[in-house]
Amino acid sequence: MARRAEPFALFLFGMRWNRLRGLPRWLWGLRVLRRVIADLEAHPERGFLAGHVYRSGRTLVAVQYWTSFEALDAWARDHALPHRQPWQTYLREALHDPAVGLWHETYLAGPGAWEGVYLNMPPWGLGERADVVERRSTKGSARERLREQRKRPAGGPPPAG
Repeated sequence: MARRAEPFALFLFGMRWNRLRGLPRWLWGLRVLRRVIADLEAHPERGFLAGHVYRSGRTLVAVQYWTSFEALDAWARDHALPHRQPWQTYLREALHDPAVGLWHETYLAGPGAWEGVYLNMPPWGLGERADVVERRSTKGSARERLREQRKRPAGGPPPAG
């Protein structure tokens, strides 16, 4: 199981090509998202914890975990960073073109409000940068584990199991 005593932010960003003529911009977006993730991974001091870009059909989804909303917001507003120029280009050239759509969602979470369980695989997502503890028990549910996390003081040990 992954544990993180500190709050964090989860940022989801996606692109979807809606019309065939949007395919070139969508491919451009995929390249931009991959460059952004690579740049973030090279600079963990900005507060980026982990992230991946996924493709499902005509939709791209970037999943990003941040140390805080403040770190995410500072990164998003920094005009010197590699994501800003492509974002400005998109806004100038394609904001009113329905051939490609964009969306994003931001979630804030803290201890006891999330769970990461990894079975027969290495830690993934936030688990890549959180403390990972072994849980041998198969007893209990996510509801019970989250309830137990909320009772425990921040950074305290997990219940035996």
